[in-house]
Amino acid sequence: MVTLEDIRKAQAALPPAIRHTPLARADALSAQLGAPVRWKCENLQVTGSYKARASYWMIAALPEERKRNGVAISSSGNFASATAFAGSLQGVRTFLVMMESTSPFKVEKTRRYGGEVVTCPNNFEARWETLRRLEREGVTVIWTFEEPNVIAGHGTIGLEIVADLPAADLVLVPVSSGGLIAGVATAVKELRPSARVIGVQPEGSNAMTVSWRRGEVTEIPEVKTIADALIARYPGKLPFAHVRKHVDDMVLVSEAEIKQAMIHLAEHGKLVAEAGGAVTTAALLSGKVDPAGGNTVALVSGGNVALETYARILQGE
Repeated sequence: MVTLEDIRKAQAALPPAIRHTPLARADALSAQLGAPVRWKCENLQVTGSYKARASYWMIAALPEERKRNGVAISSSGNFASATAFAGSLQGVRTFLVMMESTSPFKVEKTRRYGGEVVTCPNNFEARWETLRRLEREGVTVIWTFEEPNVIAGHGTIGLEIVADLPAADLVLVPVSSGGLIAGVATAVKELRPSARVIGVQPEGSNAMTVSWRRGEVTEIPEVKTIADALIARYPGKLPFAHVRKHVDDMVLVSEAEIKQAMIHLAEHGKLVAEAGGAVTTAALLSGKVDPAGGNTVALVSGGNVALETYARILQGE
């Protein structure tokens, strides 16, 4: 299990290029809920998502000999561009396995940061098969679903939340395979045990929620959501262990609620959030989560959304 000390070690290693992102006041949402709400703005992080933290640390923590032939991961977009960026900072070649259905916007962004995109068919098994092929060719593969340093890197967000808001009572976190909430929840609960940590998923991509309710890792048959950063069909075993230990609840939001949250973030927060980054705000706006008057933090995990897609959502399509 990842410890608070592991997370602090990751934080100490992060370079100035990885930002300490702000907690922005959500005044309209606070007034509506009768509780102070803040957004943790990882959409303002370098590369546009929280993934830069873990990407940098998982590469930096490798022995030098494991970096020589490059590093490979699989990603639906945000982790890919962040890893490309982290590799460029450290002079390490990066290979990013992405499904053919990945947003062209996210593919191009990954290439701009110097990553070498390797496409594969549109299923998770094809992603893993492609990674295994790269591994046979001598590339160091990082299996991000089960990598402790990924959880530790994500956990630096939790350290910042508690440092900036020591009286945090409720922290909402978007969930896919579970690494993000595993790290954030570990940091928050170790530093402020009384705080609640709640994970949020789209109704059409609910693998962690199903697993959490059943008490075991469970694969769902399909994923259907506009939140293309939250499409894991099953959670990682290591993240799931942390979720069972530290997370208080999981909730689901609809596609309509996600879109409305994106509009709210733009109108009232002047924040561009991708669908996956807006799910926590959706949980609050829809009443799925009651802050009970406490200091609430909604993590806005990313802002990487194609302009044409974003425009359609803002227009109510």
